[in-house]
Amino acid sequence: MFKGLCRKFYALLRKEAVHENEPQRILFLLRIILLILGLYFLIIPLVFCIVGPKTEVWTGYIFAAMAVAAFYATYRLKVHTSVLVCSGLQLAWIIVFVVLYGWDCGIQHLMFEMLVLVYFAVYNSLVYKVSYTVVLFAVRFSLFLYCRVNISVFALTETATVVLQIINTIVTFVLMAVACSMFSSNVESAEKKLVLYNEQLKKQAGTDPLTGLWNRRQMIQYITEKRRKEPVMAFTIGMGDIDFFKRINDHWGHDCGDAVLVWITQHMSRELGEHAKLCRWGGEEFIFFFPDMNGDEVCLMLNTFRMKLGNDLFDWRGEWIPVTMTFGVEENDFKSNIDTLLKNVDAKLYMGKEQGRDRVIY
Repeated sequence: MFKGLCRKFYALLRKEAVHENEPQRILFLLRIILLILGLYFLIIPLVFCIVGPKTEVWTGYIFAAMAVAAFYATYRLKVHTSVLVCSGLQLAWIIVFVVLYGWDCGIQHLMFEMLVLVYFAVYNSLVYKVSYTVVLFAVRFSLFLYCRVNISVFALTETATVVLQIINTIVTFVLMAVACSMFSSNVESAEKKLVLYNEQLKKQAGTDPLTGLWNRRQMIQYITEKRRKEPVMAFTIGMGDIDFFKRINDHWGHDCGDAVLVWITQHMSRELGEHAKLCRWGGEEFIFFFPDMNGDEVCLMLNTFRMKLGNDLFDWRGEWIPVTMTFGVEENDFKSNIDTLLKNVDAKLYMGKEQGRDRVIY
């Protein structure tokens, strides 16, 4: 039952206003602040009953009723207006409290929470926010001057002043913490979404949508960065091409051709992915980047893969299609740039095609 009541109360706090497109988080924050203020207004009369003056208890009850009205108003008013109502309630309390009980009770510090609220909760111009700041400063300074030349309406004992100072300080810090935590979580959430979105865009920009492998741009960027960071790193580049791929497209259709590309990608990822970075270079061509491996090692690995592929058949709607690949291999010579290495491996791939396909040329 208690959990059910808590869920209903939380749902009440999260309930949207009657106006559309209002920031829900700000409404939620305002309601939390008004609840804290309402509880605070009810505590103040109890404090006076204990430390005096015992006759002055109605001010807190009146402001507690005003806090309830302001809480209800958040469901009927726009957020901008609700913020002003909440700020007006706090400002009125500060003025009344200082006039009645003096400057030393510290209620004027509540203005700092009001500044946080208006700067982060209201989507208004900087001029508006600066004007609001000037008004708060003018009120605070005026109250200070007032207290310099006037005594408070009620003379408080030192004990009462200290107790009120402690309570007001706690309330101010609690309200500041609530407001700052809400706004900081908003910023962190927005930044996290932006980071994830940028990572997603970056991944999409560097990924082939059909196979999920890197595309040409991402592979070149990766190799370039690798060589910049490790200029003496040994590596070998392989280039593979599906034999008679055009014939597959012409005879069985482009859907079959796409399925063959995905099927071969799965084979490559399983057999080579642990040792190499894989890339769909374009069409039916693939690039393999083998770090810390020489040409002989790569040739052996690609030949093993080639033979496994040749012994398998691709199932296309009940038809078994033989698929083979031809490879070229080029080892890093520590003097050629990336374009030259790619040109050399492409020439070796072409040589393999000329020699009958389904082979590795190094």
